[in-house]
Amino acid sequence: MTGFDKNWSNLSRASSGEKMKEALRPQSPLKPKIETAVNKLQLQTSKLDTMITKLNERDASLFRRVVNAMQRHDADTAKVLSNELAEVRKVSKTLGNAKLSLEQVSMRLSTIHDMGDAMVALGPAMSSIKGLKPSLGRFVPGADGEINNMQTMLSGIMVESLQGSAVGIELNAGSGGDIDQIMIEASAVAEEKVNDKFPSIPSGSFRISDTESQQ
Repeated sequence: MTGFDKNWSNLSRASSGEKMKEALRPQSPLKPKIETAVNKLQLQTSKLDTMITKLNERDASLFRRVVNAMQRHDADTAKVLSNELAEVRKVSKTLGNAKLSLEQVSMRLSTIHDMGDAMVALGPAMSSIKGLKPSLGRFVPGADGEINNMQTMLSGIMVESLQGSAVGIELNAGSGGDIDQIMIEASAVAEEKVNDKFPSIPSGSFRISDTESQQ
């Protein structure tokens, strides 16, 4: 069994001497650590999802209040509420980016977990391929080179599968433009509500003089 197998699942049966060495140099298996990390990441992602849902509800409530203030032509109240709404949206965006990053890390760890199991399973196969070199080398010209290429290729595939780009959280601070945009959106909604409440008079309406002339 290779060193990776031992460090991955910790299922090897070590001798007393090996156990003494391990006691002097304590190491825990990697697989349970990854499983624990994935579970914790999923828990934090769930918490962020709940927080984002509450912020979205707060967003909708504040926006309605801004619209109502615009309908009352209360610019000061609308500006204060818009500023608060801009902060809520900034926090919501930050938490959304954090949630995305945690999900990416969780998926990467899950991939490493699956690849680790695959590497443990492929370990004996790679050892068998390596063991073919002496026997094939005597009868098949160039067999050593081909086997080396196969080993390099398999190792490269596993290493590349574990590599990934770094994930980060993008933090963008809110600005006055966010508040102005909220005011514009609220003003448009307020105007639409006014038009719905007081519809414009159709251009083809009857005139009193026309009605009287027909009598």
